[in-house]
Amino acid sequence: MKSLQGPVVLGLFYASAFCALAQNADKSASGIETPIHSYTLEFGKPQKTGLGGGGTAMSALHICDDDGTVFLEVSDNRSDGMGLMTLHSLDRAGESIRFRPGHLPGYTDQISHPVRFFANETQVAALVYATQVKANLSDPPADHQVELVLIYDRKGALQKVVPLPDGLRVRAAGLYESGNLLAVGADDRDHSARLLVIDGSGETIREIRLFDQDYNLRRNAKQDQMLSSVIQNKSGALEMMQILPHGPNLLLIPVYSRQPIIEVNEHGIVRVYPLQVPDGLFLGEALSVGKRSWSFETSRGGFKEPKENEEPPKMFAIDPGPVLVFDPNDGSVLRKIDKSPDNSQARLVCEKDGEFTALTTDHTDGSLEVLKASIPR
Repeated sequence: MKSLQGPVVLGLFYASAFCALAQNADKSASGIETPIHSYTLEFGKPQKTGLGGGGTAMSALHICDDDGTVFLEVSDNRSDGMGLMTLHSLDRAGESIRFRPGHLPGYTDQISHPVRFFANETQVAALVYATQVKANLSDPPADHQVELVLIYDRKGALQKVVPLPDGLRVRAAGLYESGNLLAVGADDRDHSARLLVIDGSGETIREIRLFDQDYNLRRNAKQDQMLSSVIQNKSGALEMMQILPHGPNLLLIPVYSRQPIIEVNEHGIVRVYPLQVPDGLFLGEALSVGKRSWSFETSRGGFKEPKENEEPPKMFAIDPGPVLVFDPNDGSVLRKIDKSPDNSQARLVCEKDGEFTALTTDHTDGSLEVLKASIPR
C-alpha cells in the first residue's frame, strides 16, 4: 500500500533587514583552483503577500520559473481543515494563485498534497496519490492508492487528470511541449530508476533507456559509467528528484545528492551535467536554471552512496549551506552566496537576473512575506 509521502517542512520565521551588500573574494574551494567570487545577501524590508496565516508552514519543495514566478506548498488555516500542503504560485508582483483539484470523478476526496510539482510557461503538473471509489458498495475497500498527475493551466484551472501505470513508484513528473509526460520513479522489483514517456491518457509510449542495449550488455557496464548511481538508486536519491523545463527538453535533478544532472528529450538522454559540488556539500533545490548559469541551494546533509552490503541511511538532516552558482558548460562554481546572519531563517526560493527572493513569516499574524536582495551580474 502506498502511503502519503510527507514533505520536508521548514517553519518560517520573521526577519527584518536593511538593504546592503558585502563582497569579497573566496580564494579557495574544494578542488577548484580559480577564485570564486563570494557575496553576502542583505535583504530589504519584507513585503506582505496574501498567503499564510495562523500556523503557517512551508514545504522545502519549491520551483522558480523563467519569469520569476515561485511555485510552493503552504499549509495554513485555509488548507481545507486537514493541515495538508496546498500548491500556490506567487509572481514577482506578489499576486498568488491556488491550485486545488476539487472533486475528481471516480476518486474519493482523500487526495494527497502534491508529492512533487512541475511548471512550464503554460501549464502546471502536480503528482498526487488518490483512492479510487468502489464500483459497488459490496466491494472491499481499495487495497492501494493510485498515482495521478493533475495538469492545470497557469491560472489554476484543472485541465486533465492522468493516471500513472502500476509497477513504478513515481517520484517526479514533468511535461514536454508535446503534452506528453515524463514519469521518473523506482521499479517495484529492484528499486532501480525507470523513465517512462506517457501520453495524456496514461498510456506508456516508450521507456527511456539511460544507455543503449549494446552498452548495457558490456561487462560491469552499470558500475563503470557516470550514471551508475542514478540507475541503481542505492542511495534512495530518487525520493527527491526534481524535474525542470530546459527549452524543449527536461532536466532531472537528484536533489540533496552529489549525482549528475541529466537532460532528456522524449527519446533519450541529450546531455549529462556533472556539477563540481564542493566536498561536504549536496545539491539542493534549484533557484534558477538559465543559459549561462545555474543557481542552487546546498545542504551539508544529503543522500550518500552506501558502501557494498551497506544499507543506505533512511534519514539525514537538511543543514543549509551556501547558494552556489554553476557554469553549466563545465560544471565549475562561479559564485558562492550566503545569507546574512540576520536573515538565516528566511527561505530562499528564487533567483532572477541577479535578484534573490526569500520568504519568511510575519511574527504577528503568520502571513508570508517576501524579501529581496540583489548581487552584481
